[in-house]
Amino acid sequence: MSDQHDHDPGAFDAELAAAEVHVEAGNPAIEVTVTVPVAAATLTALSERAQREGRDVEAVIADALHAAA
Repeated sequence: MSDQHDHDPGAFDAELAAAEVHVEAGNPAIEVTVTVPVAAATLTALSERAQREGRDVEAVIADALHAAA
């Protein structure tokens, strides 16, 4: 892998399968933006996973970030 932030496209599959995500309503007065570098191959794999599972790509990426945290 050429970049320290580049992961094997299937690296998060086991973690994502076991991840349990809980969403709580946030404070509307606070906005947080996080930038995470992701290799094109990893993003492609996460997009493909979202299609396979019939989920929004945003939810799959959020699960991947949560599992990696």
